[in-house]
Amino acid sequence: MTLASHSTDAAQPLSYSWLLTARRSDLAHFRRLAKLAMRKWQQDDAVTEVVLHGVTELLSNVARHVPDPRCRLELFLEDGAVRVTVLDSSPTLPRITLPDWTAEEGRGLWLLREMADSIGFEPTPEGKRVWVRISGR
Repeated sequence: MTLASHSTDAAQPLSYSWLLTARRSDLAHFRRLAKLAMRKWQQDDAVTEVVLHGVTELLSNVARHVPDPRCRLELFLEDGAVRVTVLDSSPTLPRITLPDWTAEEGRGLWLLREMADSIGFEPTPEGKRVWVRISGR
């Protein structure tokens, strides 16, 4: 696991950021880190569950679809909402479509969009940014 971490303030950080290599075997570790951040930010269980789903889905997509799995995972607390962001090196933007319920994959972002307040993605000079926003508490 490749990991470098940063937070804005040790007492009450408003963001966390990790440089990592997205591997399915490491998802539980990053879910634990996100859960600790949600506790520090005093988010309720419903918000925490959506945040953890977002961490899992966004990092899984990097591991599955991006040739270079190095990425940045960011958590932000802004205006009472939590934003989960992943930046990766692929310029290919995700497509959120109605899933084929008989398929074994392909419904993650659609489900996340239904659970969160908003989801988005945009190109960056290095690849893309994918984010999900969940109203806090």
